[in-house]
Amino acid sequence: MKVTIIGFGNIGKYLGNWIINSPDFQLKYVVARKDVNDPEFILKDRPIEFRKEITSDLIEDSDIIIECANKDVVTQLLKFDETDAVGKKLIVISTGGLYQNKAILSTLKHCEVILPVGAIAGLDAIKAVNDEITAINIKTTKHPKSLEGAPFFDSSDIDLSTIKSAETIWKGKVDEALSMFPKNINVAASIYFASKCEDLIINIVADPNATSNMHEITCEGDFGKIYTRTENKPSPSNPKTSFLAVKSVVSILRNLNSKVKIN
Repeated sequence: MKVTIIGFGNIGKYLGNWIINSPDFQLKYVVARKDVNDPEFILKDRPIEFRKEITSDLIEDSDIIIECANKDVVTQLLKFDETDAVGKKLIVISTGGLYQNKAILSTLKHCEVILPVGAIAGLDAIKAVNDEITAINIKTTKHPKSLEGAPFFDSSDIDLSTIKSAETIWKGKVDEALSMFPKNINVAASIYFASKCEDLIINIVADPNATSNMHEITCEGDFGKIYTRTENKPSPSNPKTSFLAVKSVVSILRNLNSKVKIN
């Protein structure tokens, strides 16, 4: 299966190395804005074509497209007619981009859009009971430095540097979070797609004592109660990237050719 990776940061490079060492896949294209010159990325004489832009011929010539760039790239991909083709698989890490393009997403008839579990656990259980959910919320706890620069602070009186203990700084729904905390929206968007719940409530907590990014999901209904807590340690090569997010994409690729599938 021919694979294209869009975005060649920490996640893209890890996946690239994994794919070129797998006999089931061929890494055909890599799309990156900057020139790729990284000794940790081992080409092993594979015929990989590097490009700076996404084009229709690239999409048409790919069986699997892995987006690991940003939500604007998701918007761009969904606008190509070639994306919605029989057998095409689009693996999206920036799920916030899918949320802001729900209208386009609903028109796709052929392409299979796959969401990695990313930085959280429990999406499979939430998806299984999404027709019986009565309440669902997520509490995301991060170090204040991980929240710096969010548009929310442009009009807020909250000063992150003065926070001395865990403090809930924002509460709202997914569409609000998309504009207030665009770089922290992917987890919430993934839960939205699994739960199909428009009333999903997001709580963002700033904790100066946090040593990891923690996501706590509480989901209730006639089925009972689901509670998950995931504490993400950073990737060994990039502290800004969750290692679980990287491994969840590898799990998807492995599952494509597995005879025993856990969904």
